[in-house]
Amino acid sequence: MATGLPVSLIVEATLAALLIATIFFCARLEKRIRALRTDQAGLAGTISALNSAIGAAQASLAGLRGAAKEADEKLARNVGQARALADELALLSSAGERIAGRFEAARAAAMPQRKSVSSPGEALRAVR
Repeated sequence: MATGLPVSLIVEATLAALLIATIFFCARLEKRIRALRTDQAGLAGTISALNSAIGAAQASLAGLRGAAKEADEKLARNVGQARALADELALLSSAGERIAGRFEAARAAAMPQRKSVSSPGEALRAVR
């Protein structure tokens, strides 16, 4: 085997070529890692903003639940008062109807029967 190049030179040239390829791939890997870290920082900011929004939403939800409970209690009180007033009104109405019935009976008993009047003019003559 008669080659003009020494074996050590071929090995060193191969190693140099592999070293250049390794440096090239390391540079590409470093760019990708840098981009990944940048994206990671952006993602961390997004996650932080989401956590803040979730906290605010939970606080708002607790406030809404409190307001709904308060409104429910107030509505229950108002309905109770309305029912009590409706019962009282029904009692007063029936008492008023009984009193009106008594007045009607007393008036009918106190006044003699009149003949029916067909026109307003006759009613005025009957009063005079």
